[in-house]
Amino acid sequence: KRQDFFTRESFDVSASLEGPRFEKIFELKNKYVPKIKHLIEPRISYNFIPDIDEKDRGKIKVFDGIDTVNRQSSLTYSLTQRLLQKELEEKKPGEKKKPGEEDNFNTREALRFDISQTVDLIEATGAESSENKRPFSDLRFDLDSRLHDNLMLNFDATYDVHEGFLKSFNTEAGVKPLDALYLYFTRRFSKSSAIADSSTFILGTVDWTINKNWKMQASTRYNETEDKFQENNFSLLYDNPCKCWGFNFDMVERESLVQVLGNERETKFLLGITLRGIGSLKKGNIGEDLIHRKFESIR
Repeated sequence: KRQDFFTRESFDVSASLEGPRFEKIFELKNKYVPKIKHLIEPRISYNFIPDIDEKDRGKIKVFDGIDTVNRQSSLTYSLTQRLLQKELEEKKPGEKKKPGEEDNFNTREALRFDISQTVDLIEATGAESSENKRPFSDLRFDLDSRLHDNLMLNFDATYDVHEGFLKSFNTEAGVKPLDALYLYFTRRFSKSSAIADSSTFILGTVDWTINKNWKMQASTRYNETEDKFQENNFSLLYDNPCKCWGFNFDMVERESLVQVLGNERETKFLLGITLRGIGSLKKGNIGEDLIHRKFESIR
């Protein structure tokens, strides 16, 4: 049946209040990191969408979130802590400090820690009985840190305040003990409800630059809950000294994506040759995504 022409009108209001901001500077008396600044930044934000299209809502066929713009009245509050480091700027290889030249320093964010939560004011003030209300979102914790260029440590977690259980806890760590070696580790824990079983996955990568021409990468994904390795990747890369050509050899060993009898595994070999200025030739599954993790320098 053909529907009459109709329009929808709506608007949304957002407001945010930040501060007051507290800060303190610590003198470390260190040549490379002489000062650290600690910042504490509270924030409150409010979002409001009125319910002004209730009459025409039943005429709309729902395809995505745009077709279901529900009314909203929510308050989000967060507390952010930051550490800013004043660091000595390193000289380029072969560059020496001139007599009388002053040191140059850079300031960067070395650590950020956020705690945040949202409360649904519509549900909090609704007519439902208090035991059926769930106005508060999960309490979220988020830490990102890079205290040194060779050290990365991050984690995030969510806590269900109504059911009283840890919903997710993810950790990520990376260390570069040598310029040619990088180690990466991440562990992801999730749980959908207080009585549901949890799931935990671990991913690790070893990235070793053997010399200026050869590089090796090895990664594994482990299902801690089921006590099995889901996928293993190995890569060997070569770059010719003339910088005009190179090749890569990859091996993928994992659980089969198409299970027939159960517990089936598959092994794939991939070979790629790159001719700079001409293009690349690959043999195997083109577009195969490997699970290796890379280390990005902040300098």
